[in-house]
Amino acid sequence: MTLLNLRALQPTLIKWANELRRLDAEFPAASIVVLLTVLVVMTSLIRWLRRRKLNVKILLADEIRSSSARALEYCYRPRELMLKGYDKYPDEVYGIDTRDGVKLVIPPRFLDDLKSHPSLSFKASIDNDMQVDYTYFGGPPEFVIHAIKAGMTASLPAYTPILNQMARTNMPRIMGNYKDWTSVNIHDRILKLVGTTNARVFLSQTASADEEWVDASTGYVLSVFDCIRALKEWPPWMRPFVYRFLPERTAIRKQWSKGRARVQECMQERKTKDGPLGGPPSMLDHLSSGKNSHMADDLEKQLLFQMTLVAVGTVTTFASTVQAVYDLVMHPEYISILRDEVESMPVDGNGMFTKEAIPAMQKLDSFIKESQRLAAADLSTFQRAATANMTLPDGTFVPEGTKLEANTYSIHYDDAHYKNASTFDGLRFYKQRQHPGHENKHLYISVGKGDLSFGYGRHACPGRYLGQLNIKLVMAELLRKYDLKAAGTQAPKSQAFEALVSPDADFQIMMKNRQV
Repeated sequence: MTLLNLRALQPTLIKWANELRRLDAEFPAASIVVLLTVLVVMTSLIRWLRRRKLNVKILLADEIRSSSARALEYCYRPRELMLKGYDKYPDEVYGIDTRDGVKLVIPPRFLDDLKSHPSLSFKASIDNDMQVDYTYFGGPPEFVIHAIKAGMTASLPAYTPILNQMARTNMPRIMGNYKDWTSVNIHDRILKLVGTTNARVFLSQTASADEEWVDASTGYVLSVFDCIRALKEWPPWMRPFVYRFLPERTAIRKQWSKGRARVQECMQERKTKDGPLGGPPSMLDHLSSGKNSHMADDLEKQLLFQMTLVAVGTVTTFASTVQAVYDLVMHPEYISILRDEVESMPVDGNGMFTKEAIPAMQKLDSFIKESQRLAAADLSTFQRAATANMTLPDGTFVPEGTKLEANTYSIHYDDAHYKNASTFDGLRFYKQRQHPGHENKHLYISVGKGDLSFGYGRHACPGRYLGQLNIKLVMAELLRKYDLKAAGTQAPKSQAFEALVSPDADFQIMMKNRQV
């Protein structure tokens, strides 16, 4: 605490001391209460004044004086801000004002030093960004991530024909049948397709056939992000009061209520069977057995796991699939190329793609990776929150609670990283894989300094393998069953709020059943 701070407080302290003497003379008991209150306030004030502050360059500080106004710019013009920050501070740490305080943007050169830092938490960052106290959606705990990696991902080869059959069977029911060219809004239809297959992987076969569960769980995906946007219209200190009156929050409660009944039924079915609900095992099975067996009968925990899996495991997959279809109709020259590849893939005796077919779809893999590069569901990755005071490699002090991220959006539009970066090239990564030694690089699921879409380090998205399987199966079945084209020349307009991007929910494409 500096001498200047003490001098500034001196008049206030003298005033409080005089008032305390008066109270002591008239009301001895009251003076004790006041004294204790003063001590608490002064202790907190001294601690606050002694606390080291964040000292970084703030984007837009030289243009907009108000931090609140700068935070609104981040809410409604995040893409422009990301590009501006990348241009102004290409290799420096800088801050962006948000509705939840200053967020640090770090250069890629810091990633190796920070990817396993003990004072940085992925979960704490996601909990804050997703407003977990109000939406219930936060970062999965470590044992859930372990179950995804060791259990679910290992089962995906066995799931391939099962999910392929589901996608093929559900395609006409959900996407529709069209004898002639018909204008179709695919946004919610794709969400339902992905939600149905995810229900099989996350919960059970019976859940995937339950319309009420699929509607409640996929509805939750949309309600969560609507609620986040509504909450961030308000400063943090008002949210504990405001959330009670938000219709988006009411929708979440109803969706959880409906979901609770289905999860309870699946738990009871599993208990009756005294084992997995089916083969391959679902995430409910993985989170109810082995080291997780103590949670097998805990309905509220299992409901939390299921709804969290639905939210985190569906939103990126569905958004990426929708965007890939939009890109396909806006770049129709790729339709025949991708269809030819899909129709050349190996199938089993039932006509379903084999486990070898998914990685063999190299052109489709490149196409969806390019689509994600230019229109990802997140403008930033490597989201972390400091769980203790720490220092960055360049000496920048980071107070506990500060959030950090990498500006992936701007990196993806940088010609220094991608040739003609602003131009869509659906075979960009396919062509790169043709170079000797690059056969297993530049994949949709790749993670590295040149592949930041799914994060970096040990917290890179563990569900990206299931996401890849879902996207490829949906795209493959769409190409097999339908002719597709744009409804006009106008491109879809995605909506960005802070770092979250949603595909255009109103965009229409033209569809017609293929004559084969």
